[in-house]
Amino acid sequence: MNYNDILRYGEIQYLKGRLDELYKGYVPHSTATNNRIVDTRISKYEEKLKNTDEISFYLYQTEIKNRVFSKNRSKKEIKKLLEDILEHIDDTEIKQRIINQIDKY
Repeated sequence: MNYNDILRYGEIQYLKGRLDELYKGYVPHSTATNNRIVDTRISKYEEKLKNTDEISFYLYQTEIKNRVFSKNRSKKEIKKLLEDILEHIDDTEIKQRIINQIDKY
């Protein structure tokens, strides 16, 4: 591994880190101006990653899709668990909190 490879891998890690941070604050399908700015920054960093190393770009896209799939699967499992627990709870306050949480999923 030479110095140029180390620089390229460092840049790939930096770009992936920046994209992760931007995706944390990104709310898709929102019309607020600040989210449009974040969206353009995401596309800018994605383009830089693609230009730096195309394979890393596609691997990162696969990683993002897997994260979304895993998160949705977990939400379904938690919702099912809360629905099962709900019928065994007697405290109305806790029952209402669980119902509110189920509605969020």
